Amino acid sequence: MKIFFDVNVILDFFLERSPIQPLINQLFEKLEGGQIQGFISISVIQTCIYYLAQAKDYETTKGIARVCCQIFDFLDGDKLDVINALELDHLDIEDSIHYSICKYHQIEAIVTSDKDFLKLSNNYLPVLTPEELSRKLPSD
Repeated sequence: MKIFFDVNVILDFFLERSPIQPLINQLFEKLEGGQIQGFISISVIQTCIYYLAQAKDYETTKGIARVCCQIFDFLDGDKLDVINALELDHLDIEDSIHYSICKYHQIEAIVTSDKDFLKLSNNYLPVLTPEELSRKLPSD
């Protein structure tokens, strides 16, 4: 399943800060095991690095960035994605841009803990909480 990971889910995993940490860990196990094909954007990794650098030392932050480069594929976006995102009339333009990029690349779902991002969900491209994604995945 082709899944775009939002910043907050990645930070929840690496900073171990989620109240549903065991479930987040299971999603990353499925990602590393190939049951999920994970995607992010340059913007997502840049934001992750910024927040990781606030919480971790330089070498740890670099190590986590390397892991992200190994386990995630990167999606490209362009001017058309930004223009399409602006037409969505959603207050968080960054979320709209990610949504537009994911739709173009035929991503099957976006996983996020951001309640505002969840408002973009529809039948064409569901935006799911980690719990919702976990229920959609085949169990081991």
